[in-house]
Amino acid sequence: MRKNRFRIILTLLFIGLSLYFLYPTYKDYQFNKDIKNLANAQDSAAFFDKYGADLLKAREDRIKLGLDLQGGMYVIMEVDIAKLLLDLAKKQDETLKQVLDAVSEQSKTSDDDFVDLFELKLKEKGLSLKAYYGEIRDEDASIKSTLKTEVENAIDRAIQVVRNRIDQYGVSEPVIQKKGSSRLVVELPGVSNIAEVRKLLQGTALLEFKLVIDPQIAVKVMEKVNTYMAGGNLDSLMKADSLGQITKVDTTKQDTSKITDTKIKKDSTSLTQKDTTKKDITKKDTSKKKNDSIKPTDSNLTGLTDSNGNPIDTNQQMSEEEFKKKNPWFYLVRPQQFQDGSLVWLVRETDKPKVLKLLEKKEIQDIIPADISFAFSNRSTFVDEGENIYQFYVLKKAPELTGGVVINARSNIDPTNNTPVVYMEMNSDGSADWARITGANINKQIAIVLDNVVYSAPVVRSKITGGSSQIEGMANIQEAKLLEIVLKAGALPAPLSIIEERTVGPSLGEDSIQKGLYSSIIALILVAIFMLVYYRFAGGVADIALAFNMVVIMGIMASFHATLTLPGIAGLILSIGMAVDSNVLIYERIREELAGGKPIKTAIEIGYKKAFSAILDGHVTSIITAIILYQFGTGPIQGFALTLLIGLIANLFTAIVMTRIVFDVMTDKGKSTINFG
Repeated sequence: MRKNRFRIILTLLFIGLSLYFLYPTYKDYQFNKDIKNLANAQDSAAFFDKYGADLLKAREDRIKLGLDLQGGMYVIMEVDIAKLLLDLAKKQDETLKQVLDAVSEQSKTSDDDFVDLFELKLKEKGLSLKAYYGEIRDEDASIKSTLKTEVENAIDRAIQVVRNRIDQYGVSEPVIQKKGSSRLVVELPGVSNIAEVRKLLQGTALLEFKLVIDPQIAVKVMEKVNTYMAGGNLDSLMKADSLGQITKVDTTKQDTSKITDTKIKKDSTSLTQKDTTKKDITKKDTSKKKNDSIKPTDSNLTGLTDSNGNPIDTNQQMSEEEFKKKNPWFYLVRPQQFQDGSLVWLVRETDKPKVLKLLEKKEIQDIIPADISFAFSNRSTFVDEGENIYQFYVLKKAPELTGGVVINARSNIDPTNNTPVVYMEMNSDGSADWARITGANINKQIAIVLDNVVYSAPVVRSKITGGSSQIEGMANIQEAKLLEIVLKAGALPAPLSIIEERTVGPSLGEDSIQKGLYSSIIALILVAIFMLVYYRFAGGVADIALAFNMVVIMGIMASFHATLTLPGIAGLILSIGMAVDSNVLIYERIREELAGGKPIKTAIEIGYKKAFSAILDGHVTSIITAIILYQFGTGPIQGFALTLLIGLIANLFTAIVMTRIVFDVMTDKGKSTINFG
C-alpha cells in the first residue's frame, strides 16, 4: 500500500481537478434547465438578478460547443488584394488592371503567393514591378518585399476590424483565423440574424477623430441621466421586454458581493493600472516631449464634484444599496478625477452591456444632447479585484476628421527616450484640416475611434502643420502596433468579400449533441460489456478506469477552454477504443505469464512491464499523427485531432497507473488469484 501511495494521490488529484473544471459545465446545464422553466419576464428578471454573475462565470468556464453543435454561422472572407495593389500603384492603366484580374482568377486555384504570381504575370508582358511601384533606383526584390508587407498589414487590419465588430455585436466565443495568404475564417456560434451579421462583416471600416467633451459639460450630461434614473425610473428602464432579450443580455448582471466601497478603490494593491489615461500628440518635426500621462495613484486621485461644486462621492458612509439607489448611473459609470482636473469615467466589464442597453433607451436618448455620443475603450484600462475596468468616453458626435485622410502610419521606438511611438501621415486635404483642428483644440483630447471603439485619446500639445504627427504614450510596442493597424484601417482599404458561407440551425446542433451523446454511451457500454465478458474481474477494473478516463478527458478539455465539436465527439469515441486496447495488451501478457506458471504478483508485474513498450509506441505514433492533424488541419479536422490527442494522453495514465493500483493493492493484501478471463 505504501509503494502505491504516490500513485493513489496522483490519481485522486487528477480526478479531483477534472471534476473541479467540469463543475461550471454542470452548473451551466442546470442554469439552462432553470431558464427554460421560467414562466414569465418578471420571474426571468428576478432569476438573473440573483444568479446573473454566477451564470456568466459558468458560461465562461464551461466546455465550449463548436458551431456544429451550437448552431450559428461559418464564413470564409477574402481580402481583395488586387484592389489593394491597384490603389498602391503610382500609375494605373488597362494593362495593370488586366494583369491583376488575371492573377485574381489564377489565385483561386493556386496556393502561391499573390504578389509572386503578380510579378510573374508582369514579366510575361515584359514589365516589372518597378514600372508601377517604387522609384527608378529601387530593386524589384525590395519593391516586392514592400508589397508583401502591405498585403500582410491589410489582412491584419481586416482581422482587427472584423474582431472589433463581432465583439460589439456580442457574439460569444467567436473564432477568427487567418487562412492562406488572403482569407479569413470566421465562426460565429449562436448567431441567428444571418443577414445582419453579413452586412456587419462586409461594411467599410469607419475610422474617426472625435473631440472628447470638456469635463464640465460631461458632468452635467451625466448628472441628468443619474437624476432621471434616481427618480424611480430605473426599474421601468431595465424591465425586460421578453425572455429572449433577458437570456441574450445575461452578462449584464453584476456580482456585487465583491464591491465594498461606493467607488473604485484607490489602494494601489487593488487598483492595477493597465493603460495610461492620456497620451500626447506632438509635431513629428519638433523636439520630442516626454509622455506626461497621468497615473492614478493615491497622491493625485480625488473624488469628483458635480456642476455645483458638491462632491458626488461624499456618501462614503452609505451602504452600497443606498448609494446604488441614490446614484444608479454613477454606480454603473464610476467618475474619477485627478488633481490636475482631468476626468475619467470607468465601467466594470460586467456592467458594459447594461450601460449600452440603457443608452439605447429612448428615455435616456431624449435627455442626452444630440451632439454628444459615447464609446468604450478598446481594452480594459484598469483591473480592480480581478475584474477588468473599461474607460467610458463622452465624445462630440460629429467627427472632426475621418480616416480616409490617413495615408500612412508606422509604429516604432523613439530613440531619444526608448518609448513606443506611432508616426501618422495625412494627405494634403487632411493636413489642412488637421492643422485647423489641432490649432483650435490645444490641451484637449482627440479620440481615435474605429467602429465606435476608442483606441487612443491623445492630448494635443500644439498646432500640427504638414500632416505629420507623432503619437506618444503607448504602454508597449504591441499597443503601438495595434494603433498603427487601426489608423491604417481608414487608409487604402482592401475590401472584404464573403466567398463561402454556411449556417447551422440550433435545432440541428441539438440533434447532433443528442446523437453524439447516444453514440458515445453506446460505444462505452459495448466496450464495457466486452471487457466484462472476456476478462471478467480484470475487465471490470478496466471499465472503471475507462469511466474515469472519460472524466479526465472532459476535465482537461474544460481546463484549457477547448471547444467540443461533432468530429471531436468522434475523436472521443475513438479514444474509448484506444483506452481498452492498452488494457487488452496488458491482460493478454499477464495471462501468458499465468499460463507459464508464474505467481499472480509476478505475472502482473511482468505483464505491465513488458506491455508498456508496445503501448507507448502505439500511443506516441498516434499522438504524432494527432499533432500533425491539429497543426495543419482546419475546423472539423482540428476538433477531431484535439479530442483524440487529449484522449491518448489520458489513456496512458488511466490504463497503466489506475488499473495497476487496484491489482497491486489486492496482491499486497495476500490475494493469490485474480480472474483475468
